[in-house]
Amino acid sequence: MAGTFIAKAQTTQAAPAAEAIKPETESVKAGFGSVKLNGLLQGWYQYDEGADPKGTFRLRRAEIKLSGDIIPEVAWWLMFDPATVREDTVRSTSIDDASVVTSVGRKSVLQDFAIRLKPVETLSLDVGQYKIPFGMEGLKSSSKLDFIDRAAMFSRFKWGDRRDIGATLRGDFHLGDAAIRPEVGVYNGEGQNRLDANGHKMTVGRLVLNPVTGLHLGAAHANNKVGADETKSAHTGFEAKYEIGPASVYGEYAFGESEGKNRRTYYITATCNVLDDLQLAARYDWFDPDTDKDDDAQTETTVGVNYFIAGNNAKMQLNYVFRGEEGDSINNDVLRANLQVSF
Repeated sequence: MAGTFIAKAQTTQAAPAAEAIKPETESVKAGFGSVKLNGLLQGWYQYDEGADPKGTFRLRRAEIKLSGDIIPEVAWWLMFDPATVREDTVRSTSIDDASVVTSVGRKSVLQDFAIRLKPVETLSLDVGQYKIPFGMEGLKSSSKLDFIDRAAMFSRFKWGDRRDIGATLRGDFHLGDAAIRPEVGVYNGEGQNRLDANGHKMTVGRLVLNPVTGLHLGAAHANNKVGADETKSAHTGFEAKYEIGPASVYGEYAFGESEGKNRRTYYITATCNVLDDLQLAARYDWFDPDTDKDDDAQTETTVGVNYFIAGNNAKMQLNYVFRGEEGDSINNDVLRANLQVSF
């Protein structure tokens, strides 16, 4: 019957004593097609040695995701995060070097809302709200990050790891062992859960190449005018990663203009799995929030340990961030810890 939701719990069958009992699972059925349920819970503790040293616990993520296929050529997904409504969302702009609040609103739990059409194997069209295709680390699942927080390109400049409403055409082509994956999208450009505020649309293009096993190369560009005042926002980024055995090295470089300022940033990361359940990671992150000003560049050198209880489905992370300033040095290092489960 249309609209009926049926779910079956795991069951077990009798098995010979010499064999482990294996659970059987069935997809959840809902009306038409199948539904998959995923989730991510992250609890943080952070101690900041800033001007007012303090430590705090934080409910960082409580993501609940539903996804499924109507038919092989039509898919969908929805994601909610109740942890996002901890406080109001505040938008501001810079006027005469001062930050001025332009709007205050309630945050929404809605993260992703997407319908995917896949007429052929090599092409797909996504319509809805989801992450724009900019930046390697920004597009990586939050459950699989090598560090507790992303680099400044995403956590401070917000050039990636951000959602918008629009449409994205994606390609997936292969030439022998090489893969070519272009993406181009058009969006409102105002951010998550927001209507367009002007006559312009944000455009983003990204190209990823995997020429040989273990090597990832990419480039992206985004162009936008934000708000009723049509503030220019445009940035270009490059990304590279190489994996060999238990080790990986990767990094990104980006430059552009946002909030009326010219900005530039890069980071480089190295990781190594020293045991099956233990990974060491280090990252050097440099960012200049205004290249037209002297002595305002900053650095964050992060060293971390990841302990995998059950892979990324249950893990603990510990990071220490050494912060540095181009101008006057201040004591503002940060200690972070994360405990997560994902399913």
